[in-house]
Amino acid sequence: MGSKILPKFLTDTWYGNVIIGVLGAVIFYYVILSLLFNTNTPIVAVISGSMEHTPTLEITHYQWLENNLDYNRTYIDSWPVHNGLDIGDMPIIKGEKSYNVGDVIVYSVGGINAPIIHRIIKINDDGTYQTKGDNNNAQNYYEKSVGSNQINGKIIFIIPKIGYFKVFINRLIGV
Repeated sequence: MGSKILPKFLTDTWYGNVIIGVLGAVIFYYVILSLLFNTNTPIVAVISGSMEHTPTLEITHYQWLENNLDYNRTYIDSWPVHNGLDIGDMPIIKGEKSYNVGDVIVYSVGGINAPIIHRIIKINDDGTYQTKGDNNNAQNYYEKSVGSNQINGKIIFIIPKIGYFKVFINRLIGV
């Protein structure tokens, strides 16, 4: 039974239904969610351990921030996403006009294929941001000056473990 709007091969075949499903998902993701969350990247999957809270957190996170930025534990513990992110988690991202120290943001860096998910640890005098992964021993070169134009948004919600499919695909194709 064909549709008056869509051609018969799209509505009466299994591959037509797949095409319609994929197009619907793309439209939902790139149009509806992008508009709703004010970002072109409303959903990402965590594919690295840079934000995991492991037993070394005391050194990689708390001591590093105290030694390098003179932050105390109470201040650090007041930040959002205080339990970190595990590989396979799927954060929901919302674009903002500005961001605060402690926000976990998603941003792009030239030459790196996957978006970076790290915490803002300092706002520079020029308005750029410094970031660091909670589980990283130090900052990477690209984390010392992240411009607003690089930022897709901040994490507002986390769906645990549902991103493992993307992790599997990325590892399969070597990204």
